[in-house]
Amino acid sequence: MRRVRALVASLLTVALAAIPMGMAASGCAPAAAPLAMEEIAPDAVSFAPDAMEEEMRSLRAQQLFVRGMTQAQTGDEGAALDLYAQALRLAPDTPAILAALAERYEASGDYQAARYHLTRAHDLAPENIYYALQLAGVHAELGERAEAASLYAAILEKAPERLDARYDLARLYAMEGETAKAAAAYERILQENAGDRAARRQLLNLYERLGDWPGAERILADMLKDEPQNPDLRRTMAEIRLKQGRYDEAADEFLGILEQNTQDAQWWIYAARTLRDGGGLAAAGRVAEKGLAAFPNALALRKIAGDAAMAGARNAEAVRHFEEAARIAAEDAYENEAERGSLRLTLGALHARMGNEQAARQAYEAALRHLREAAKQPNASAETLERLGDAYEALGRSEAAAEAWRRALEIDPNRPEARKKLDRK
Repeated sequence: MRRVRALVASLLTVALAAIPMGMAASGCAPAAAPLAMEEIAPDAVSFAPDAMEEEMRSLRAQQLFVRGMTQAQTGDEGAALDLYAQALRLAPDTPAILAALAERYEASGDYQAARYHLTRAHDLAPENIYYALQLAGVHAELGERAEAASLYAAILEKAPERLDARYDLARLYAMEGETAKAAAAYERILQENAGDRAARRQLLNLYERLGDWPGAERILADMLKDEPQNPDLRRTMAEIRLKQGRYDEAADEFLGILEQNTQDAQWWIYAARTLRDGGGLAAAGRVAEKGLAAFPNALALRKIAGDAAMAGARNAEAVRHFEEAARIAAEDAYENEAERGSLRLTLGALHARMGNEQAARQAYEAALRHLREAAKQPNASAETLERLGDAYEALGRSEAAAEAWRRALEIDPNRPEARKKLDRK
């Protein structure tokens, strides 16, 4: 944090006036203007010798302080640091010099020294918000987040309108993983500044991490008031509704986005998948068919259209879609052997349903080749192994099928269909 530069620029007069106050134990104020030594007659001295010396030290400290600020503004950090150090030797209890010196240490990365000087400045002027803010920032840089949070909380007790402190506190809570506290801090920021987009985005992220979907939806609704056609925000809204099991509302959101973005295949896929997952497979198939008119090589749309055709007993249509899907997977160098095997397995079942035994066997044999390769991988999934068992069973290899299903259940015991298949054996 670099707060002192702005502070010094705005409060220079106050800072300079504070220097002699910090130096003079007697409380004497500086003279209105420095006097030349020869102007002071021996019988007309208005200050005691100690007071005169103190006054001269004060004026010298002021001069060094101003020169240090000038060097800091020009970017000469070394010169600024040296001038502030000289000023501090003349006025060791002056908060403004301590804070300025701390800023230079911060700039050089010496946060330990910065903390030392800022702690002294804060102790000497505990009512000064700027010193407290700078000290809190240094604590945060040093990883002393509890100390920083305590300072920010104290600042906000005195000055609740300080949004900069509230922002810093919210970020600190988020960094510490105190998500609920961070969310509460950002909520308070929005109370003070309802249109703060950065705060709303942070709050949305925090509510998603907390799994607070109603809270996330409320923030998103406010964001969409400003950007009603923002597809990313609308997609997030749809996904949040999906997490709450509100498939119809999520599908409506995706369909609404799709109306404005028909040239993006992903929106067709989102809409079709959501309709399918919500139980509307026929509607999903219709959306997929429309999407395929513009994106005939969209594999996900092909599969959804094929599933819908299968469910509607439109077997020839389903075969066409899955043959196209298998072609796309192969021609696009699709390396997912499990996916390719699954597509061939489905084609085998379709051909068998239609009574074409030779085509069915060819499809099952192709499925077995792909699924065997997939099953060799160290990260082979339970789903892959279950489908491998299905391919073996379709080809009459019961023992191999049972072994594949057994392996699937070892990976994931919560696969009821695999358990039923194994129990049949």
